[in-house]
Amino acid sequence: MPQREAKFSVGAPPDEVWTFIRDFQSLCTCVPGVERIRLLDDRTAELTVKEKIGVVPLILTLTAQIDAEEPPRRLHATARAEHLTMEIDVTLQETDSGTEMLSLFKVKGEGQLKPVVDSLFEKRASERTAQFADCLKKRFGGVSPTNA
Repeated sequence: MPQREAKFSVGAPPDEVWTFIRDFQSLCTCVPGVERIRLLDDRTAELTVKEKIGVVPLILTLTAQIDAEEPPRRLHATARAEHLTMEIDVTLQETDSGTEMLSLFKVKGEGQLKPVVDSLFEKRASERTAQFADCLKKRFGGVSPTNA
C-alpha cells in the first residue's frame, strides 16, 4: 500500500490548526484536486476529486469520514471510492513557534484501477504535499514542510 508521510511547522497554535483540519469545507480548500464538497454530517463528507492521467481526467467521488479523534491532537479518517481506499492520520503537537503537523496518507488502489491509482499516488504525492503546504502558508503564515 503506497504511503506518504509529511511534517509541517505551522505558525499557529494547535487549537487553531485543529479547528481548520476538523472543518471539511476549510480543509478541502487546501486539498489539491477537490472540486466539490457535500457535507453529510459533522463527521462525513462526499468529495468530488479530479486528477489528470496525461490528458484524460480521472474523476472520483469519495466518501470521507472521521473515524477517531482526540482534539486537538489526533485525527484518523478514511476516504473511499469505487477503486480506492485512503487512510489519513494527522497528529498535532505544540511547539515554541506554533504547531507541528504530522500527516500520514496510505492509499490502496483496488480492482482494475489498482495500478493506475498506485502509480498516480506515487507520481503526485510530493507535488500535492507542496501544494497543501503552500495553502497552509497562505492561511497561517510561517509554514515549512519537511519530509518525515
